[in-house]
Amino acid sequence: MMRRLIGTASLSAVSAMASRGALFAGVLAAAHYLGPAAFGQFTLIQTTALLFTTFCALSLGQMATKIVAEAVARGDGGRVSAALTVSYGSALLASLVFAALLLACAYPLAVRLGGSADLAVVYASSSLLVLTGFVGAIQNGVALALHKVKQQAAANLLTAPVVFAIMWAAATRRDIGWAMYGAIAAQWLIVIGQERVLRRYRREHAEPLAWSKTTREDWAVVWRLGLPSSLSGLLTMPAIWLSMAMLAHSARGDAELGHFALGNQARSILLFGMGVVANAALPMLSAAIVRGAREEAASTLRQSIALLVVVTACLAGVLGMAAPLAVARFAPAYAEAVVPLQWLLLSAVATAPTTILMRKATADGRPAVMLLGNAAFAASLIGAAALALKLGAGATGVAIAYAVASTVQLVVFATCNRRELRWPAAAGKSP
Repeated sequence: MMRRLIGTASLSAVSAMASRGALFAGVLAAAHYLGPAAFGQFTLIQTTALLFTTFCALSLGQMATKIVAEAVARGDGGRVSAALTVSYGSALLASLVFAALLLACAYPLAVRLGGSADLAVVYASSSLLVLTGFVGAIQNGVALALHKVKQQAAANLLTAPVVFAIMWAAATRRDIGWAMYGAIAAQWLIVIGQERVLRRYRREHAEPLAWSKTTREDWAVVWRLGLPSSLSGLLTMPAIWLSMAMLAHSARGDAELGHFALGNQARSILLFGMGVVANAALPMLSAAIVRGAREEAASTLRQSIALLVVVTACLAGVLGMAAPLAVARFAPAYAEAVVPLQWLLLSAVATAPTTILMRKATADGRPAVMLLGNAAFAASLIGAAALALKLGAGATGVAIAYAVASTVQLVVFATCNRRELRWPAAAGKSP
């Protein structure tokens, strides 16, 4: 079991590092050419575009892994086609709703957050990131369920150099708009490359996307699991966005936001990698639960948490120690970003087991657990960030607020799964 988990997780990590690593390198180029103040605005626009997408799309991606993996485990080819159609269809509908909402709000967001009506076009164009966010999440979920992670990783490795080149070329224009257009083009290139892999599978196995092959019962999973899980995710991203908006309006807001944004990019790439690796456990959990093998599911849960915590702690430690030298050498203008970055990396370590526990809640079909855990994170983050900014702690204070909120979220998720988290020896002693 552990060998299979490590193998799938390793391939998922390679895929994530190829796609997100290239994007992260492109963002660093944007940070270099734009400078702290403009880079802070660029990051805020990205975060606004992903306000609903990130966790809502992630929840739909996890739903896709669950339903496609269950269809594959049952050996029902027709059900696989229906599960794929439901997965893509729900993502398309949700992305169109949120993209339209962002388009409608582009002008007021540009004026209130960006301080300039000239940024309205940039905010409007960022709605295309909503589409790539949803489609990419579904692609990742389906690739895991269909055991196509290796092929997906190969596609991402091929596109990675082009992704970075696009973002770097756009960043050299030293303009927020051009930097955003480069990020959009890079995201679409990744999505197109991944879709070619999955399209090939659908052709070879005669599993086309077809609305006619779905029934009302197929779509019921969206209302029972996908929608509640997505709503729970909507609690998290607005809290993150609000903490950044509060920081932007604090003393030295533009510069403080830029320093926080650089540190948060490192945290984001680490969280993305963690999420992709954690997703490797989801089809295993779903398959075990559908067979009624609860102890196997509990063992997978414990082992995957142990694996991810160790890997995340090691990576965070290395990055935290390397940050002062790296920033001094390559980005001296961001010297004040080092301490916030280290606190954000610490928050990522606390989030590592939570990512696995979220997948367990999805496999169990318990969206209420995700709702409770994410509500605790949102409330803790907003409260701690407001207090930190009131005390004048700036970017470092908001980063500490992330660490506090991540710890509170972990406690809530662990409490909801306390029985499954007991190792066999401990469980045997319980009455």
